[in-house]
Amino acid sequence: MRKWFYILLLCLPILSCVGQKDDPVPEVRLTADLTALNVTAGEQATFTVFSGTEDVTADAIIRNVTDGTDLEGNVFTPTQEGEWTFIADFDGVESESLTVTAIEIAEVGKDYFRRSLVLDFTGTWCPNCPNMQVAIDEVMEARPGRIIPVSVHCMADPMRVKPLCDNLAKRFSVTAYPSAVVDLDPESLFINSSSELLLSHIDRLLEARGPAAGVRIETALEGEELTVTAEMTAVREGDYSLEIILLEDGIVYAQKGSKEDYPDYVHNSVLRQWFTQDSSPLKEEETGSVSVTATVSGKYRVVALVSRNGIVDNVVQCTAGTSVDYQFEENNE
Repeated sequence: MRKWFYILLLCLPILSCVGQKDDPVPEVRLTADLTALNVTAGEQATFTVFSGTEDVTADAIIRNVTDGTDLEGNVFTPTQEGEWTFIADFDGVESESLTVTAIEIAEVGKDYFRRSLVLDFTGTWCPNCPNMQVAIDEVMEARPGRIIPVSVHCMADPMRVKPLCDNLAKRFSVTAYPSAVVDLDPESLFINSSSELLLSHIDRLLEARGPAAGVRIETALEGEELTVTAEMTAVREGDYSLEIILLEDGIVYAQKGSKEDYPDYVHNSVLRQWFTQDSSPLKEEETGSVSVTATVSGKYRVVALVSRNGIVDNVVQCTAGTSVDYQFEENNE
């Protein structure tokens, strides 16, 4: 009996330690729906803070490191061009920094401000797909306000929209992942996750496009009902189509990676709906418009694109519930 008593005494310190080890503190992450903004259009970055997979935005502090102030809420609207760096603080744990770049587009000018649409064909099952997202992010930083990405989730992916995503992959003969398509041009299919090559490709297409049509968006959000009206103005003759795309940001879902998996990966610009219309011939200065209504739930953005003879001529975006007017390049005279 005494022997068992001594054994019990020896085990007590070990038993007392069980359950006392601190649980690991969840990683705090700061994300934004937009990191390249247009000052003139009053675009804003809406931040989301995660602790692990939990959205803790309401209880976190979002700090503007550039000027040393804290945001009131989770929205940042720049009043001048420049770069701002932000971090999030939740329960004393800070996130990595995030930079927002803003440019100012002149209110009057010779040409409408031109943008490119990049379709990113991706999947949560695809280990190399995050590399394409990194390349697109770098291109967006290099050309603030010029690039609008759309993440098209394909195959065995929970964010895949059937048959929309399947039809887009078939339309552009996508057989490898990741792949990117610029401005709906079938000849622009791109499978190399290089920001330098993607940037040169986008610049070449923008330069070749010449003067682009103008496009503007008005949206109204009441509860989960979103109403969108888009208008375009042609600058040259052609067959035009005005289309509306709905994107969702801030979706947390596990992502395969080439070196490691990402259990709390944040997916942005996820394609949800795409409203198309038949093309119609327009002459210079003629206008066209389209209106749609949709039910949405989550953090949505609205994209309006003008295609001319089947290829994107121009594109613009805004957060659901806001609007964006015609924008112009600076005078180059």
